Amino acid sequence: MTDDLTARLTALAQTSGPWLGPLLAGAAFAEALVVIGVFVPITPVLVAIGAAMGGGLLGPGLLPWVMAGAFLGAAASYEFGLYLRVRGLQPPRLPAKARQLAQSLFLRHGAAAILIARFLGPPATVTPCLAGWSGLPRGRFLAANALASVAWPLAMVAIGALGGWIATR
Repeated sequence: MTDDLTARLTALAQTSGPWLGPLLAGAAFAEALVVIGVFVPITPVLVAIGAAMGGGLLGPGLLPWVMAGAFLGAAASYEFGLYLRVRGLQPPRLPAKARQLAQSLFLRHGAAAILIARFLGPPATVTPCLAGWSGLPRGRFLAANALASVAWPLAMVAIGALGGWIATR
């Protein structure tokens, strides 16, 4: 599966030229948006990019695009959560007990919850929204989001690069 995805990604990189970076930024942005992100998983693509890098087929120039898209998508979700809070609205489809738990989580752990959730798949798409809704200060969120938006793609690409490097040996 990853070999096929890596081959397709490499072919796409060769044919799309300068558009691959912005396409990946858009995918990372969508993946970080509340609810929408569940339907746009980019993690397998990052692992495939890493495999292509480990095999010497792609360079690291795509990573800043992914990082920027992830950062901006999570920031948009945070702002949406903050908008809900200011308007006195509840996050959609979230039971009262879950809302209380979210508020408690951000009061106790704040920024660390943003970083950890980034690596947990579906929770990564709702955590920024809940952080805004729970009142996590914007500065703390943005700092944690910046760290998570750099660490997550690097970790996923490193996993793929290791696999790609091993496969070429």
